[in-house]
Amino acid sequence: MNEDKMSFLDHLGELRRRLLWSLLAVGILFIPAYYFSNEIFEFLMKPLIENLPEGSSLIFTRPAEGFTTYLKVSFFAALLAAVPFILYQGWKFVAPALYKEEKQVAVPFILFGTLFFLAGAAFCYYVASPPAFKFLLNEYSSEYVKAFPTIREALSFLMALIFGFGLVFEFPLIIFILARIGVVTSSWLRQKRKYAVIISAMIAAMLTPTTDAISMMLMFVPILVFYELGILVAWMFGKKKKDQNPNEDTEEEIFK
Repeated sequence: MNEDKMSFLDHLGELRRRLLWSLLAVGILFIPAYYFSNEIFEFLMKPLIENLPEGSSLIFTRPAEGFTTYLKVSFFAALLAAVPFILYQGWKFVAPALYKEEKQVAVPFILFGTLFFLAGAAFCYYVASPPAFKFLLNEYSSEYVKAFPTIREALSFLMALIFGFGLVFEFPLIIFILARIGVVTSSWLRQKRKYAVIISAMIAAMLTPTTDAISMMLMFVPILVFYELGILVAWMFGKKKKDQNPNEDTEEEIFK
């Protein structure tokens, strides 16, 4: 652990520095992303377009909406591409508080953090969003009621889903880091399981940009699954206390 203690203002200054570096990376990646913004937009909207009712289409209702939407697409793509660098900056921010052996997980943190986030984004794009769009766009359509979503609202909806699932899939990694530094243990996570169910439902409701049950359940279930996986991760990789009872956190008790 770093012997030099940082003041609160020093921590704020360091956080500001890491945020600025992250924003710079996103800004640099924004340029090529904007060049391919049309292709990126068509790819992102594919799950929605494939589930549009017959006679429906995407539209925009304001003169500048097309331009601003493509700017948002470019920023979204740049942010996704910058995830490894952002995770690296996050690691650099917390690294001074870690012991030398704990700092050795930097590469796994960045690697698996990126893979988990991309896995969450892919799960949303290929698994969660198609049935959500199918339900939302077709359930209430009829001969007299047609869905004509604007490109701005459609993109905002999908971006919220993708980032929500990306963050949810990071949960095992977060538990791994907290367990390694001794903040949480598998036994503590087991004891808080009933509260975790309630909190998971609240998180799913907040991260889901709509109020339909399908979208919420598609996010709620992975959160619960990853919480249980987090218990296993904490048991396998958690920091062991010297005075810990050797019979505590045995494999048979993990999922009790």
